[in-house]
Amino acid sequence: MRNALLRPSARLAAVILLGSAAVGTSTTSAGAASIVYECKSASTSCIRFSGYAGRSVWGYPVNSTGNNCTNYAAYRLARNGVPQQSGLGNGGGWATNAKKRGFRVDTTARTGAIAQWNYGSVYAPSAGHVGYVEEVTSSYITISDSSWGGGSYRWRIPKGDRNWPSNFIHFKDTAYQPPASGSFVKVRETGETYQLVGRTPVFVSTWTAFGGWKPTHLLSSTSLASLPRYPAEGTFLRGAQRGEIYRVAGGAPVYVSTWSAFGRSQPTTTVDQAAIDNAGAGSRWNHLRAKPAEGTLIKGAQRGEVYRVAGGSPVYVSAWANIGGWAPSLVVDQVAIDKAGSGAQWNHLTHKPRDGAYLKGRTSGRVYLMKSGVAQYVSSWTQVGGWKPSTTVDQKAIDMAGTRTPVKWSHIADTAKL
Repeated sequence: MRNALLRPSARLAAVILLGSAAVGTSTTSAGAASIVYECKSASTSCIRFSGYAGRSVWGYPVNSTGNNCTNYAAYRLARNGVPQQSGLGNGGGWATNAKKRGFRVDTTARTGAIAQWNYGSVYAPSAGHVGYVEEVTSSYITISDSSWGGGSYRWRIPKGDRNWPSNFIHFKDTAYQPPASGSFVKVRETGETYQLVGRTPVFVSTWTAFGGWKPTHLLSSTSLASLPRYPAEGTFLRGAQRGEIYRVAGGAPVYVSTWSAFGRSQPTTTVDQAAIDNAGAGSRWNHLRAKPAEGTLIKGAQRGEVYRVAGGSPVYVSAWANIGGWAPSLVVDQVAIDKAGSGAQWNHLTHKPRDGAYLKGRTSGRVYLMKSGVAQYVSSWTQVGGWKPSTTVDQKAIDMAGTRTPVKWSHIADTAKL
């Protein structure tokens, strides 16, 4: 790998070959201006996001700072589950030696592949080089790598560049692997910043939510689109500006009024409160839903009551048999169910199903169209212009419509004929 701290002549001198020690470096080329370095360090700091700690893997050596291209490549392969591949030699020999072991070697870039430069290549003419392909887009690839004679790097190279890798070795291609949860990422094409909650990007509208600017890790819009749409079920979020706690249910943030509902406080990820308030509002805000997904099952912690979300509202389930049998449910604060739709933080559930939602009673097979909280019986799909998607609910919750107490029955106001 090229060493930004050394002159071109000195870079070659920095390559140290000791017996079978496998290393790699590169030289400055006329086309190097097209390469964009997003992180350069004499230490391993640019590649620590992957968990790399500078220790030898599979017998490959490291220099005094923990760097070496072949060792870092070996680390990423081991992390991806590739069986031990010791003795592949210097970077310039990896393609030939990997091919002898039965691995596919070609000129097609794939995420998770090893980018390899041959001996005599423009980019690394001395010992060759290897790096890890982080991202592949229609116009460029991004690489993370390490260098015996330099340090650690994250960089991107446009297609057609004279420094383009000689080969790509497909030991075990994998999907894009983002930095750790809690990291901040910035999209190259749009400049938008997101915080990772698990692997899910949640939009950051202002750095003041986090006490000021934080380091970011660049990624492509292609990689952003490959990440999970919503945080994992049950994730606890804390809105930075107001300190409010929410639990993700069906992709939506459901308010937590007290930790006692969960026995004690739980680990949380602090996010921009605006991402919670604007959940589901479109584009960058759509990594949280405004309301839980249709059919989501939630259980009120304090009373143990189970509800199925229909039209954004919690509809009571009086018996598992009434919705086809037991199914997993997520524990939420019962108060969030009882106060659904009452304003502000409570509005990530509605008290009654939204107008236009279709409910289907499991035991009767009857379909109802919701309007102003009233379940209107639809005797034939022709009444509404043809078949529509519906959410299966407990027929008893419909039959009990209009009952105000106990509150579990109050989420449907009445029934009527269409």
